[in-house]
Amino acid sequence: MQNIVLIGAGAINRGFIPWILPDNKYEFIYVDVDPFIISTLKQNKQFTTYCSKNGKLEKKIVPVKEAYLLEEFNFKNIKNVLVIFISVGPRNCLHAASVLKETNVDIILLENDPETVNIVKNSLNYNKVYFGIPDVITSNTSSEEVLKLNPLAINTEDGVLFVDNGADKIFGNINYCSKEELEKQWTAKLYLHNTPHCIAAYLGSLMGVKYLHDAMNYPKIYKIVEGAMNEMLMALKSRWDIAHPFLEWYSEKELRRFSNELLCDPISRVAREPLRKLELDGRLIGAAQICLSVGFTPDNILTGIVSALLFVNKNDPDNHLEFMRKAFSSRMLMTYILGLRKGEALEIILEERFESIAKNLEKIINE
Repeated sequence: MQNIVLIGAGAINRGFIPWILPDNKYEFIYVDVDPFIISTLKQNKQFTTYCSKNGKLEKKIVPVKEAYLLEEFNFKNIKNVLVIFISVGPRNCLHAASVLKETNVDIILLENDPETVNIVKNSLNYNKVYFGIPDVITSNTSSEEVLKLNPLAINTEDGVLFVDNGADKIFGNINYCSKEELEKQWTAKLYLHNTPHCIAAYLGSLMGVKYLHDAMNYPKIYKIVEGAMNEMLMALKSRWDIAHPFLEWYSEKELRRFSNELLCDPISRVAREPLRKLELDGRLIGAAQICLSVGFTPDNILTGIVSALLFVNKNDPDNHLEFMRKAFSSRMLMTYILGLRKGEALEIILEERFESIAKNLEKIINE
């Protein structure tokens, strides 16, 4: 059988990819920086993943051929490789790709940023690098009961993978699509999934709950998330030439996903790296700018932006955001940290409304 190398043994590569590839056709080689994950994979030669289908969890035991720490992985020593999947987070993909200087097979990046393709291409001086969009929510863990038996268990849902059709075809539930279709799917994923998804997580963090579905169980949080979804839906309909029935179907699908208690999707996973999610052209600031550009103020997305700035997790890579928020005035926060231009519409609105939104969030928490 041919080998598939998966760099990043987290949610997507360990939880989702095994469900979309046919059993007994490919062998999996995992690479990661986490010593516990790699040592456990080496010892057990398998792991368990669960998929939410029709309101129930289906179980799959996934064999592992080999597992390596990133620092010990050498592509030249791996034979008969068909494709390489990288899913390590946009900030880490350049470091992950550094071990692939000798590669001669397709690299598919399953990151939440299409620009990572150019970054990896340029770093390797190699063109067979392609963007992939997992249309799925995959947790990086499972229920406490399952984890007692299978510490590397992961819960996912039944999804599909969209990949640039320039990549070589492999068997599986993969939709190889044109640049235009891929761009449509990415636009929907970024603004109708990523935007309200992370807003739900930041609001859930303020409420002190563990899982995303717990956050969605609060009616006031659900209303804000649904409101952010509707704001993006209205903006996309105004700005993009994308069929409205597709956008409406996509938004309805996402709201159902966020409430799926079978996923056990941790707030800490969805909310991680808030500064990345607050980038100028990203899912929060960028989303708000689009709404303003088509003529309306997105009140619910503004609430999401403030909730992201209020996010506190000492174990998060962006935990210094709490210090910066306390050290700077709200105006300095908007310009020096978020990078908004002084005097532009969003900077003025956020600076004017920051305190009132924060107080309203505090009221929701204390009710």
